[in-house]
Formats: sequence, C-alpha cells, structure tokens
Amino acid sequence: MTIPERVWLAASNPDAVIGADGLLAAFNDAGVLSPLDILATTTIGRLYGEMDPRVLLAAALAVRGTRFGHVCVRLADQRGAVFVEGIDAVDPETLAWPAEPGWETAVGASPLVGDGVADTPLVLEDGRLYLQRYHAYETRIARFITERLRVGPQPIDTATEALLDAALGGIEPGEDNRQRRAAGVALSSRFAVIAGGPGTGKTHTIAAMLGALARSDQPFPTVALAAPTGKAAARLGEAITEAAERLGDTEAGVQLLSVEASTIHRLLGYHPARGRFRHDRENRLPHDLVIIDEMSMVSLPLAARLLAAVRDDATVVLVGDPYQLESIEAGTVLADIVGPAGGDDAPSSSAPIRDHVVVLDRVHRFGEGSGIADFADAVRGGDADQAIRLLSSGRSDLMWVRGDDAVDFNPLIDRVVAHRTGLVEMADDADRVEDALDELDRLAVLCAHHRGPQSVDRWRRRIETALDERFPGLRFGTEWYPGQPVMITANDYTLDLYNGDIGLTVATTDGPKVAFKRGGIRMFPRSQIGDHATVHAMTIHKSQGSQFAEVVVALPARSSRLLTRELLYTAVTRASTAVTLIGDEDVIRSAIDRSVQRASGLGTRLWDQGG
Repeated sequence: MTIPERVWLAASNPDAVIGADGLLAAFNDAGVLSPLDILATTTIGRLYGEMDPRVLLAAALAVRGTRFGHVCVRLADQRGAVFVEGIDAVDPETLAWPAEPGWETAVGASPLVGDGVADTPLVLEDGRLYLQRYHAYETRIARFITERLRVGPQPIDTATEALLDAALGGIEPGEDNRQRRAAGVALSSRFAVIAGGPGTGKTHTIAAMLGALARSDQPFPTVALAAPTGKAAARLGEAITEAAERLGDTEAGVQLLSVEASTIHRLLGYHPARGRFRHDRENRLPHDLVIIDEMSMVSLPLAARLLAAVRDDATVVLVGDPYQLESIEAGTVLADIVGPAGGDDAPSSSAPIRDHVVVLDRVHRFGEGSGIADFADAVRGGDADQAIRLLSSGRSDLMWVRGDDAVDFNPLIDRVVAHRTGLVEMADDADRVEDALDELDRLAVLCAHHRGPQSVDRWRRRIETALDERFPGLRFGTEWYPGQPVMITANDYTLDLYNGDIGLTVATTDGPKVAFKRGGIRMFPRSQIGDHATVHAMTIHKSQGSQFAEVVVALPARSSRLLTRELLYTAVTRASTAVTLIGDEDVIRSAIDRSVQRASGLGTRLWDQGG
C-alpha cells in the first residue's frame, strides 16, 4: 500500500494536515501540492487567523508556483495551467476548484493578502497572486528600469561615434544596422538591452563598444563585466581580450585589457559563510558601466539584488538570448524585459522601453544555408513540421538518429567514444595539455535527463566502459584518470572556480592535475578540487553559457514535462558546426509544441502600462 505524502506530513507535524481543510489534502493526494506547500500555508494561516479553505489553497498554489519558476500565479488560469506528470496522475481539472469570481474576491479580502505596501505574506495585484518577497523583487526591478528610462538620451561625442561607425558600420538613411544601433543606445542611455540568438553578434557589439570608448579622447569608464556562470564569464572575458589584442600595445589596448570579466556573485562580493553580498543598495558598485551577459540565466531574486547595487548615475547593459532556457530559480527577467521587442508588433508599442531594447536577428556564426540556424529558428517559432523537414533533409551539419534502435545509433556511439579515446591520449601527454583542453570543447553530449534511457548516467557508463576496454587499468583504484572531464558543482570562491566550470584531468610533470581554460590555462592539484562531477555527458541545463563545435543532443524515449521548446533550442544552439539529435519524431514534436510559460508581471509593468 502506498502511503500518501500528506500522511507523512501528518506524522511529522500532525497539526499541519489535521488542521488543514480537505481541499489541501485533495490537491496533495492528486500530486498538485507537496507536503512543504501545505506546511508553509497552514503555518501562515494559523499565524494570521485565516481558515477559509479557498484562501489557503490559493496561498499553497503561490508557494508551489515558485518551485516551478513562477513569480506569481493567476488564480483565474490555475485550473488549466497546473500540470501533474505520471501515468496514473489525476487530471487537475477534475479537482474541486473554487468557483470564480468569488475565489479571487475571498483571497483579496484575506488578512494574508495586501497590496505590497503593508507587511503581508501575500500580495494580490491585477489578478496576480505573489509571495510578498517576489512581489518586492519584481517591483524593484521595474522601478529601477523605469527610473532610468525617464533620463533622456545623452549625446555620444563625435570621436567615439566615428570609432563606432568604423567598427560596426554607420547607420545610413533607411538602413537598420542593429549592432550599431545597439551600441549607440548603450552609450547614450542609462539602460539598454542587447538581445539575440547565438551568432548574432552580441559579444562583438560589446567588444566594439568598449574598444571605441578605449580609443576615444574621453576618460575610459570603470567597467564591470559579469555573467551568471564562470564558463560564461570566461567566454566573455576571452572576447574582450581578443579585442584588446587587436589594438596591440597601445594605451587603448591596455585600457581594454584592464576590464576583467567575473561571475555576478564575485562582482557583488558574495560571502558564502554569511550568505550576503558585500555590494547592495547601501554599498553600491563603483562602476560607471555594468554589462551583464547571459542574462536569460539570471533569476528574479539575483537580478533584483544586482540592480539594487548599481549606482544611480551608472549605465546598465543587459545582454542575452531571451529564447533560451530561463534560470533554474523563479523568473523570466530577460524575456520579460525584451517583451514584444522580439516580435513583429514591437513598432506599434508606445512603451518607453521600446527604444532601449535592440534585438539582433542576423546570424553571422553559421553562414548561409546553415541547418543548425534554420532548425533553431523552427524550434524557437514552434514550427514542428518545418523542424522535422529540416532533420530529414540530410544537411551535413544537422543529423538525426531516430532513437537508440536506429541503425545509425551504434556508429554514433563509436564516434563519441573515439573522441573520448583521443582525449585520454592527449591528456596523458604533459606537453599536450592545451591541445587536450581544445579537444574537450570539440564535442559534447547533452541530455534532457539525469537518469533513464539516453540520460547523463547512461552515456557516462557507455563511455567509461569503452575506455576501460581500450585502456585497461585506466580507472582502476582511483576516481581520477587522464582525459576525465570534470565539472565544478559548487562555487569555490578561494580558487575562483564556479558551479558549471568544466576542466580536464591531465598528466603533468608534477603528477595528475585538473586543468581549466580561463584566460590561459589554470591547473589545480586534485586534492584542491571540491564538489565536482564527471561530465562525459551533461544536462542541457548545465550546458548553458557553454559553446562546443559539435553537440549530440539525446532526448528520452518518451516525452515529459522537462522537454520543452526552450530546452531543445538551448541544446542545439550550443553547437557552432554540427548537431546530432537523438529522438523519436513524436518526442521531438512534443518538445517543440510545449513552451515554458512562467507567470510574471514584469513584462506587463514595462510594456502594457508604458513603463
């Protein structure tokens, strides 16, 4: 007999469930609410004297929502929006949902709920129910942006404008040079967004803008470059270093080299023992210009803390791809801010933010006729028919293996194993460490799931079994072996290694070490490496901020809630030259048809209400 989760909760905290209404128990039994959702809700209800089961259900749904990335919940939409996965799962629409409009009226009248000014656990605004702190985060971000939009554009000095034109091309009458326009907005405003897919020139635009500032006669600003992960920060830093090297041994080149990229946590001075940031609204960042890359990965709470630490007179430039996966935590900050600017209806909007968001749409990385670019466009647009046509077209850079029963599946495994075999041979030669790190970036296996068929665990076992056969004794008696790809899984502020950083175990004259490519090669004794995982394959979520020449994207045999349009788009756009997609047609279609729809009010605040 399976014991319902709420029985476990009752055993550990009897009052939490016994004192709760049957609505909470029914929604828990159906798998909609977790025991912790119920515990949090009933605790708050007792503190505020709220016994109405409709109100308590709404509160529990708001708590639940943050676990699924929602900033708020719309009560009117919950019946059709809640999803429960599982073969024997109860259809949430068959549950006893409170009737509208009385439900929202009851919630609005509850002592649990306020307008965001009073200190209440929940906030109800325009039909959106928030936990109080998430409403505060969203409100702060919206206020930060709208206050900067009220500051009129400042003219760019003639010399800097000429340098921008030389680097990015001028804007001729009737021409839409978006890179040049994006750089102009960033240099003339207090707030700008440079958005676009992979290969559209976002980083090139930033590098050209900073290069123009370094070469102009104006004082070079203090610049902060940051990204949510160490890998993304390293890639950004490398691009700026390359731009500096093109300037040579000049004052401008030296200025540009002085700009260091870091993680957002490092920029803000995160103190892990205290769980606090050194820089906040009371102790602002000293920089004149703050540029944040890979903004799609930044959660609502982190974005609120970051923007609160920016000086009132500083400029903020947010950079990223709004079509990628959102952050693991709650929020869709970049997508909300970009809003309709990425669509055809952008010119019709009168919102002030419209002129501060530039979406780059011309792909430079892949070249003409790229199967990767065309497939990514089809996925992003939700066109499953076109995506399948492209997969079936036989393009050299876009290959399709129809599941692990396909005749071309074993040859694909052989190719991946051959790559890993070469990696071991390079990593075992102390003179080829740099070659080995370059080879590590040549191919990656990206999976939707940690476990099960076509999962991270299954691919790791396949590869390591093959390596054991090819190199007897390679892994005998030790966790570490040459050619072992290692991902850091917890931030290490002492070593300046961060969650998501990928290195390689290599042989050196001083014995085996783990090497990372970050502005050169950095090596650490294995004893210094903290929390980590072997990554012969990684989840698609973990691949964000990374770039590889070729990726193998492994989808499970059956569709699941995790398989979304955004997940597939993120996976295929990690590649620069080739993609191999493993998956049945119905699974691929299901992923493309399912789009992440996180509830948030930030886009409404910025676009629908004109800022």
